[in-house]
Amino acid sequence: MMLAVMTQDTALFSLICKYLEAEGRQCSRFDDHVALARAVYREDYGAILVDAAAGIDPMLPVLARRACYADRRAPLIVVGASDDRGSIAQLVDAGADDVVLSPIDPRELALRVQIALRRFQPAQPGDADDRLEYGAYRLERRTCTVFVEGEPTRLTTREFAIAWLLFSRPGEYASRRHIAGAVWSSSEDIVGRTLEQHIYKLRKKLDLSGQHGIHLRTMYAHGYRVEMAEVKEVDPDSSPLALAPSNVTPLAARTEKTERAPHHAACAEIHPADSETARNAPSWPDPAAAAVRAACSAGTAKAMCLTWPEVSRSPYRRDS
Repeated sequence: MMLAVMTQDTALFSLICKYLEAEGRQCSRFDDHVALARAVYREDYGAILVDAAAGIDPMLPVLARRACYADRRAPLIVVGASDDRGSIAQLVDAGADDVVLSPIDPRELALRVQIALRRFQPAQPGDADDRLEYGAYRLERRTCTVFVEGEPTRLTTREFAIAWLLFSRPGEYASRRHIAGAVWSSSEDIVGRTLEQHIYKLRKKLDLSGQHGIHLRTMYAHGYRVEMAEVKEVDPDSSPLALAPSNVTPLAARTEKTERAPHHAACAEIHPADSETARNAPSWPDPAAAAVRAACSAGTAKAMCLTWPEVSRSPYRRDS
C-alpha cells in the first residue's frame, strides 16, 4: 500500500520509511503542500502522513481537497506533534484523523497507521458528512447536485467542488490561491482565467445574486464567499407618502379628484365669428381684451372668437 509523507526533514522521512516498510508499506515523500494535493488527486494513497513541523490548518490544499472530493479522502496522520492537549485539539479540529506524538515510537507509529487504515471507511450515501444546508441551498456531495429550494441543479465536478468549499465556510472568504490549490491542485497564476469562468457559471447556475437569499461576494485581494442577503423591511412611516407634507395631496388622489370633477363652466369655448353667441358676446374690460374682440369681429366667416360665459356675471358687462 502506498503512503504519502509530507515533510522537509529527510531524517524523519527515512525514519518513517524504516518503520513502515517493514509492514509492507511504500512511502512517497513530498515537501510542498500543492504537490502533495496534486499527487493525492492522481494516485490512490492509503494514508497521508504530515510532519507537524510543516504546519497544518483547514486551508491547506490537501485538506480542502479531502473536504471537496469525498471519494478521494484518505486518513491523515500528523507525525511528531508536541505533547500539549491544546495543540493536539487544534490539529484534530484542522482535519487530522490521528496524531503521533514526539519523540516517535516505532511501534506506536505502525499501530496508529494500521488502526487508521482499518477504521477509515468511505462515507456512505446519505450520510450527514455528504450534505450541506445553507439557507435555501442543499448540497449533495455524492451526486454533485445542489438543490435550490428543492429544485435540483447538476454541476460539473469542479463547479461543485468550488461550491462545497464556499458553502462549508459561509461568511468567510476563500482566496483564489486556496481554491486553486484545493480544486485544481495548482497555483493561482496557472488557473487564472479558468477560475473566474467557473465562478461566473456557478453564480449563474445557482442564482447566487440574492434571488434565493444567498449572495456570492467577490472582494479584491480577499477572494470569494457566500453570505445571507440582507432583507430590508419597509417602514410605513418612512414611505414617500408618509413623508409628504400634510398640505400636499398625493398624486393618485389628485388624479382621481381631477377625473371625477365636473367640467367647469368657465372653461374657454370657441365659436365661429358669425354665430349668435359670438355676436352677442359681452365686451372685455381691459384694452388687450378689446383688441382681441376687435380682431375677432373683423375676421372672415371662418374666424374664431373666444368667449367667457363667466363674464356675463361681471359688473363691466354692457349690452351691444
